[in-house]
Amino acid sequence: MLFEWIIPDQQDLTLRKPISSSYKIPSIIESILISRNINSEDKLERYLKPKLSDLYDPFLMKDMEKAVNRIINALQVGENILIYGDYDVDGVTGVSILYDSLHRIGGKVSFYIPDRNTDGYGVSKSGINKAKQTNVSLLITVDCGITANEEISYASSLGIDTIICDHHEVVGSEPEAYAVLDPKLNNCGYPFKELAGCGVAFKLLQALCTRLDIKEEFAFKYLDLVALGTAADIVTLLDENRILVNHGLKKINTRPRYGMSALIRICGLSKQQITVSLIVFMLAPRLNAVGRISNAKKAVHLLTSNSPQQAKNIAQILDSENNKRKNIDELTLKEAEQIITDQIDLENAHVLVLAKENWHLGVIGIVASRILEKYNRPTVLISINDGFGKASARSAADFNIFSAFKELENLLISYGGHKCAAGLTIKKENISVFAEKINDIAKNSVKLSTQLPKLFVDAEISLNDYNAEFLKWLKFLSPFGPDNMRPVFVSKNLDISGPIHRIGSHHLKFKVKQNGVVIDTIAYNMDKYLSEIEKTNKINCAYVIEESNWNGQTTIQLRIKDFEVANG
Repeated sequence: MLFEWIIPDQQDLTLRKPISSSYKIPSIIESILISRNINSEDKLERYLKPKLSDLYDPFLMKDMEKAVNRIINALQVGENILIYGDYDVDGVTGVSILYDSLHRIGGKVSFYIPDRNTDGYGVSKSGINKAKQTNVSLLITVDCGITANEEISYASSLGIDTIICDHHEVVGSEPEAYAVLDPKLNNCGYPFKELAGCGVAFKLLQALCTRLDIKEEFAFKYLDLVALGTAADIVTLLDENRILVNHGLKKINTRPRYGMSALIRICGLSKQQITVSLIVFMLAPRLNAVGRISNAKKAVHLLTSNSPQQAKNIAQILDSENNKRKNIDELTLKEAEQIITDQIDLENAHVLVLAKENWHLGVIGIVASRILEKYNRPTVLISINDGFGKASARSAADFNIFSAFKELENLLISYGGHKCAAGLTIKKENISVFAEKINDIAKNSVKLSTQLPKLFVDAEISLNDYNAEFLKWLKFLSPFGPDNMRPVFVSKNLDISGPIHRIGSHHLKFKVKQNGVVIDTIAYNMDKYLSEIEKTNKINCAYVIEESNWNGQTTIQLRIKDFEVANG
């Protein structure tokens, strides 16, 4: 077993009151809904039928009126507008939304994506200087800007007004921008706080359409980009994000734009229904790769392309860059694990702080995630260059890495991010003290033990429970993502039916059987356990249910997350 399975008490589930008298919901599905706080008729209706009419009024967001009026004025007098975005998928989708839409409205608009190595993260003075050189008088940031107080003041001194579209936490005082759109601001009354950066950009476009008397369908054409960026940024998929992603996925799967279609084809997914999972593991890495290895402006060109051939060419470049990124990932991971072996006392390290000269800044976030997953503790990966360290950090829900950085801000040059993902800049000489202090902070919340990480199971179930009605209701729970994950089930005493096949370099594919029911399974990265599976008669499995498309046929399969040999 890789995890400790936390299985809910079956008797407790049976005592719960039904959610609805209008729907005949299978009991297991109903228990899952209740555990996710979908516990009333109203909540159920909104959850099952995400409607665009239920999106919140964008003008509930602080400064929205000011932002819209400033953009309208810029459009009327022909000012040069620059959309300035982050280099990740959330940033490039948000930039694509505003750049393309303002261009179609008639604006004189350009965009700028910083270079990770020369400009660093977020708004930079070098980027602002380039804006000034092209006579930009209105700067709109996307997925960055909320911590750029000095840079925003610098832009203002050059006669450039700034509208910030961000979703990160404020560090210190709020920037003195012309308008700040960020639902996480303490004084912002917007009812939903968890929009991605592209979601904030979309709300700005929605508000602009209202004031310009443009039909709302114009804004809705960009929901595919909102879904792409929101899914890739791993934000909660409840409430307004659920509506945006639900309708965005429908557009991706029915009327994909040229760039999206080319990206789907290069991933070999043309015959598959695009889901949040496929975005996260297949589409997003290719879009992220150019921001990590070269420059993310290629991703914007792809997503705004009006030429199928151009889109195809750019998608091929993204795929090639992604292959380069994978090679750098593997080398960095090996080096990080060697540092753990040589320098880290795992029995006492609550947070893994790993530093090395000249690690590639484009991959340290990915590698930090992989270290977190393997060692089950928060990880900070620091790349040192010319006496300064730049870091990406990843953490699980039990330790707020952003808050820890805030406590240690006297040791840092800058920092920003979320509770589970953050970044910082630090002097090289402060790294050892930082490592010591953050471990002191983590002692109260990150428990060290030899116990396995927990896998929370939604229900224990038999294979013959998978009838058409159950599977139909399971689909109603999608789109799956943070706070609405694909349900995890456990089935016990399953027979291995037929041969076990090795797929690719690390995966296993085989059938399981119970009470006469036979279902396909896929076990990713579990080829090392082949001999154990071959030796046993029965296994207990923890898994999620997915659709598999093979040779044009769609069937269900169990994607195994963990297993144990039955009866020992």
